[in-house]
Amino acid sequence: MNRFTNWLVKRYIRDYQDTGNLVVRARYGSLEGWISIIGNTILFIIKIMVGLSINSIALIADAVHTLSDSATSIVIILGFKIAKKPSDKEHPFGHGRMESIATLIVAVLLFVAGFELLQQSVSSLFNPHESTAGFGAIIIITLTILVKELMSRFAFVLGEMIDSKALMADALHHRSDVFATALVVISMVASRWGFFWVDGVMGGLVSAIIFYSAYTIAKEAIDPLLGEAPSLEMLKEIEKLAKSQEGVIGVHDIIVHKYGFTNIISLHIEVSDSDTPANLHDISEKVEVLISQVMGGAVTVHIDPLNTGHPYYQKIHKAMEEIVAADKRITAFHDLRIVGQDKEKCTVVFDLVLENATDLQENYNLVS
Repeated sequence: MNRFTNWLVKRYIRDYQDTGNLVVRARYGSLEGWISIIGNTILFIIKIMVGLSINSIALIADAVHTLSDSATSIVIILGFKIAKKPSDKEHPFGHGRMESIATLIVAVLLFVAGFELLQQSVSSLFNPHESTAGFGAIIIITLTILVKELMSRFAFVLGEMIDSKALMADALHHRSDVFATALVVISMVASRWGFFWVDGVMGGLVSAIIFYSAYTIAKEAIDPLLGEAPSLEMLKEIEKLAKSQEGVIGVHDIIVHKYGFTNIISLHIEVSDSDTPANLHDISEKVEVLISQVMGGAVTVHIDPLNTGHPYYQKIHKAMEEIVAADKRITAFHDLRIVGQDKEKCTVVFDLVLENATDLQENYNLVS
């Protein structure tokens, strides 16, 4: 599947390697979406015809689930199309979050489909009806599982290529159809032995799978919309880039806001207060340009001057390192400044980074 996907990408997507480009990403979304629509439409026709011919609620429910995949694929195509639009006056950071909105719409559609199918399944469970499937019908429906699994893997590969949660969500939707159809095959086999009530049970399990898929997809969509925390790897990369510039002593308070593939980053850099304001300004601009080139988007750097030349700085800094190492509630410290030259009267100012598990009272006791 990977080779076939790569072949399709190279043949039908112009500039396929530029996955950070929203226009190129839209081409990936369109390719996956249209293949899903065509495949799901064919599978829907097959399943609904067989389901009606053998009077199977579970198979009819599965057919509707398959058709809903086409609806979600349309949403994804439109989502990518809107996401590629450049920034404008009303949306200064672009439309990149439309991918997440499209993913959320997919989840909502799944919830609705799952609820309707659950109603039908409950009705079938309490009012079972005869549904006998021939071996031919069972073989045909089993083959659709293979087709659906290939579609799922195709969407997963494309999603990994461009790091798209929308395509991953569509892949998960396809995968849920694989499990749903497998349950339908079980109900079809059971019906041949006279266990007609199994049809309603399997229809309910199909609905449960749809609900779980909807929940998983919704969670993936909501996190970036709410403002999910950046990965530890991303934070370390930003810190590494900042510290690579001469004159930067330390880095902290990194904040990242994501708008699709546009990052809005702010951070504090620690520098020596003995340097000139002009040179410190140059250092901050170099850090901004470097991080922007690597991460994309806009970067703002705040300067924190440290009086590292103070006669007691190194001694106090070492003492602080020992305190932090001895207390598991403290993860780090920064912005260490010493006010005053007299050893008996100087004031030490610093910021502590505490574990998230500590509560407000514990924080107060720690600082006190």
